[in-house]
Amino acid sequence: MDALFLGIDAGTTKIKTVLFDQKGNELKFARRQMAPVYNDFGNVLADMNEVWNMVVETIREVTQDSKQFGEIKAIGITAQGDGLWMLDKDKKPFHPAVLWLDGRATSYIDRWNREGILNASGRVVFAGSTLPYSVWHYDNEPDTMKKAKHVLFCKDWIKYCLTGKIVTDPTDLSDASLIRASEGKYNGELLGKFHAEQLLELLPPIAGSTDVIGYVSEAAAEATGLEARIPVVNGAIDVVCTAVGSGVYERDTAVSIVGTTVYSEMATDSLDLMEDAGDAPPSIICHAAKERWLLAYGTMMGAPNVDWFMREMFHGELSFEDAERRIKKIAAGSDGIIFLPFLAEGGERAPFVKSTASAQFYGMKAHHSIDHMLRAVYEGVALSMKDCYEHFPEKPTSIRLSGGGSASDIWCQIFADCAKRPVETIYGNEVGARGAAIAAGVGVGFFSDVSEGIREMVKVKRTFEPNEEACEKYDRIYAVYTELCRRLWDVWDMEY
Repeated sequence: MDALFLGIDAGTTKIKTVLFDQKGNELKFARRQMAPVYNDFGNVLADMNEVWNMVVETIREVTQDSKQFGEIKAIGITAQGDGLWMLDKDKKPFHPAVLWLDGRATSYIDRWNREGILNASGRVVFAGSTLPYSVWHYDNEPDTMKKAKHVLFCKDWIKYCLTGKIVTDPTDLSDASLIRASEGKYNGELLGKFHAEQLLELLPPIAGSTDVIGYVSEAAAEATGLEARIPVVNGAIDVVCTAVGSGVYERDTAVSIVGTTVYSEMATDSLDLMEDAGDAPPSIICHAAKERWLLAYGTMMGAPNVDWFMREMFHGELSFEDAERRIKKIAAGSDGIIFLPFLAEGGERAPFVKSTASAQFYGMKAHHSIDHMLRAVYEGVALSMKDCYEHFPEKPTSIRLSGGGSASDIWCQIFADCAKRPVETIYGNEVGARGAAIAAGVGVGFFSDVSEGIREMVKVKRTFEPNEEACEKYDRIYAVYTELCRRLWDVWDMEY
C-alpha cells in the first residue's frame, strides 16, 4: 500500500486538509470557510475553538474511506503566522486570537522605525506581528497578559489539539521577529529592545520544522476519526510550507505567493550575501530545512487590488475570465497608465516601509478606457513584485508562482515580463499543504531530507517565458514607478 501524508493548511479565511500520496498527488481534499471577525475598532479576531472545529471537520471528511489509498504515515501542519494566540494556565483559549490583519499596533511600528530597531531581528517587524501585538496588550490590556500563560501560533494551537504538546518552530518565530533566523533560539537582549522580554516566559519550546513532536491523542482520534498514535510533525508557517511545496530549496530558487499579499522569497544556504543587501534588506526567515534560510519581501496587498477594482468599477458583475479577455486586448504598459498598488490601510511594508503610502493611477488621459485601468492594476501588482526582486542581494534564475494569482495565465505572463525571468507554476492546487506533507514525510524518515521530498512530490506544470519587447517596456515603466514612489514619499505624510 502507498504511504500517505496528511497536510493541514489553516489560512486566514480557509481551513484545508489534503491527503497526499508519496508522489505528491492530491487524493482527497476538504475545505471550510472561516470568517474573521472585524469590529468597529479596526480589530480582526478569530475564535480559536472554531478554528479547531473546522480542522476536525475537514480531517473527518478527508480520512473517510482513505484506507483504500494506503496508510497515513504522518501529519504535517501549516497555518497563517503572526497574530496573537494565547492560552491560560489550563491551556485553554480565554481571548479571541488576534489575527495578523488587525490594525491596533500600527503606532508601535512607526515608533520602532524612528528608533532604528524595526529590523533588529533580521525580519522587519510589521503591524500584524506577535511582537507589537504583545507589547500593545502589555500597555493597554495588562490583565489579559497576566492571564496568558502560553503565547503560540495558529499551527501550534492545532498541534496542541491533536497531541496535547505545545511546541513551535523557527519559521514562525523568525517570521514574527521573535528570534534571529541566524541564531534559531530565543534571545532576551533582542526582545528587550522592544521592551518585550517578559514574553520569554510565555513562548513555547522550539523544535525543528521536520521533527516529530507528538502523536495523535486518544481524544483527538475520537474527535477526528484518525487513528491514535499517528506521528504529528512540527510543521512551518504557511509562507515557508508554500516555498517547500513549490520546490524552493536550492540557492537560486524563488517563489512569489500571489494572494492577499505578494510574498516573494528566495532560498539561500548562506547569510554572507546579506552584507550586500543595501538600504532595504529583505527579511530573513528560517527554512523548514536545517541550515537554510529564506530571504523574503512581503507586500501589504496583492490580489485584493484587482478584487477592489473589479468590485468598485464593475460592481462584481465581471468574471475573472472576462477580465482576462479584456486586458489581453490591451498592450503591455496599459498605454501609459501606471498603478501604485498601495491600497492597504497600513500602507506598504516591502521593499520599503511606509505606513502612509497610498494607491494612485498615474498617466491617465481622456482616451483611456476602464480596460486600460484594469490592466494597469494587474501590472501594478507585478511591478511591486519586481521592486522586491530588484532589492534581493542575489537574483533567482526563475520564479515559481503560487497562490490564487497563479491561476491567471495573463498575470503569470505579466509577472514573467516584469521580472525578466521564466515564471513556473506547479501541478496541484494546495501547495502549502503539500509543503506540510513533505515535512511530515521527512519527519518519519520516509524522505531523507526536504530536498528528496521536493524531488518526489513537486512537479512543474507550465513555464511562462519572458517576452523581450515587453521586458524592455516594463523596465521603462518600472523607472517611472520607483520615481513616483520617491517623489510621493513626503506627500503621503501630508494631512488634508
